[in-house]
Amino acid sequence: MMNAATVIEITRHALTLVLVLSLPVILVAGISALLIAVLQAVTQVQDQSIGLTVRMIAVMVTVLLMAGWAGQELLRYAGGALELVLTGRPGLL
Repeated sequence: MMNAATVIEITRHALTLVLVLSLPVILVAGISALLIAVLQAVTQVQDQSIGLTVRMIAVMVTVLLMAGWAGQELLRYAGGALELVLTGRPGLL
């Protein structure tokens, strides 16, 4: 039977995992936006679609590159959470 501490532990690990998995994409989006903004300021090109297009491509490439690692981490978390819920023994959490 699960108690409140188990639920809190599973939830805490889930939120931490979400932050860790989303961090690379957020960093790439922020850095690419900053670089494009500086480039547009230097060249005085103020077209918004350029920044959006570059940011979208950078985010898509990052998601594609990180998909394998993110999938492995999600599967590891799900297996550990299920083991904790079903057996009461901590798995890989």
